[in-house]
Amino acid sequence: MSGMWIVWTIVAGYMLFVFTKGVSKVKEIETTDDFLVAGRSVKWFFLFCTMGATVIGGGASIGAIAKTYDWGILMVLVSSGWYVHFIFSGLVVAPQFREAKLYTVAGFFGYRFGEGPRFVILILSLLFSVFIVAAQMAAFGTVLAAILPEFANAAAVLRLTILIGGMMVVIYSTAGGLKAVIATDVYQFIILFAGFSLTVFFCIPDIIRSGALQTANLPASFFSPHGGKGWILLTTTFLAFLLGETFAPGYATRYCIGKDIRETRRGIAGAGIFLALTFPFILFIIALYARIHFPAIDPQQALPMVVRELNNPVVAGVVIGALLMAVMSSADSALNSSTAIFVKDLFEHQLKWKDNKKRPLLTIARFCSFGLGMVAIVIAMLRSDIIDLLLFTYHIWAPAVILPVVLGAILKERSRRISGRIMITMIVATVASMLYQGVMTLHTAGRDLFYAEWYGLMEKVDTAVFGVAVSVVTYGIAVVLIKPATPAQ
Repeated sequence: MSGMWIVWTIVAGYMLFVFTKGVSKVKEIETTDDFLVAGRSVKWFFLFCTMGATVIGGGASIGAIAKTYDWGILMVLVSSGWYVHFIFSGLVVAPQFREAKLYTVAGFFGYRFGEGPRFVILILSLLFSVFIVAAQMAAFGTVLAAILPEFANAAAVLRLTILIGGMMVVIYSTAGGLKAVIATDVYQFIILFAGFSLTVFFCIPDIIRSGALQTANLPASFFSPHGGKGWILLTTTFLAFLLGETFAPGYATRYCIGKDIRETRRGIAGAGIFLALTFPFILFIIALYARIHFPAIDPQQALPMVVRELNNPVVAGVVIGALLMAVMSSADSALNSSTAIFVKDLFEHQLKWKDNKKRPLLTIARFCSFGLGMVAIVIAMLRSDIIDLLLFTYHIWAPAVILPVVLGAILKERSRRISGRIMITMIVATVASMLYQGVMTLHTAGRDLFYAEWYGLMEKVDTAVFGVAVSVVTYGIAVVLIKPATPAQ
């Protein structure tokens, strides 16, 4: 691609600008609440931008375009699950987090169900958050390799990219806490959306003018809702996208930061509505353009090939910058939520540390942010099995969390009986999900335990979907078996 100096000038200039904006927020941090929840003073537009920037990372851009290139309309439909849960969360769940002035998912479980469920979610939250940070740090190198493979093949260059990008996130997040994260997310979301919109703006006239759509010989399944793969796969995959990150720690932190309940609803539900109406269309147009012009490439190269084909260094610079910033936004959000979990759930609640001059929690929060960030960078640079562990964490997160949070938001009753049902449901659903995933892992390794026909169905049902279904059934059984205590006569 010609004009590479323009591309990298745009990328470097934008990254430096974002870094400077983030670090400048250090002067606004006076309390732990300022650091962890931005003083609970965030207006709806900033909440809208930070939610949008957090959800759209490398997986929701390069990965989603690659899958749309392969699946067509099917991927457009199932990926909308990413945004639908924002609408429900913004309207139903987030207002309750904000009203109770919580910090984390574990705090919500303690507030609604007691110490047993809170401790289980604390363990899952720590595992989830730390490895999400590591995975996002590693994604810096992955994004660079996908966009410019001839430049980023060297392992040393990838490690350097992870180190530079990771250190930028760690420094401004440690300095300015969530206020820095939100300030940078606003610019990250705007640049991200502008980059993809520019790409679509250049793609659409070419698709219309060239008549290539009529001569591309695209299979009918590309435009079919189920993609030729069946309605079961469509339904279960949509549910997997919907449930996979629902109430994830990074999102839950944002439920707590709105200026008031009205601003919280508008920001979070608004982000879900806006993204559901726009981003699937953007991904589809880019994937369609790639499928027309490059019908036989590796799907992971769909976006890089489109950027090259457009041959516009300004667009390329904006798109590359947008992708790197999207990953950076997901990383800083996960780092902040991890810090909140360690400070509020572990040190303050479990270990009973108090905020005082001898041991100020703000200082502890900064040490946690820096330490967690450095650990994540090291893990990412070592390239351990981050993705495998991350997927494993997704699969045990949804079954343990989805139903209890929904019930906690809808039901008003608080009792030991309900807490007991929730605790049983969480344990059974988590164990069942781990066993289900273990069976599928053995099947992949060629060690089948059941009839071959069973695996055909199991391959269409994601572990998270299976686990949530188990949690619903388990809770229903618990309702029947665990009756209210009979009053004494």
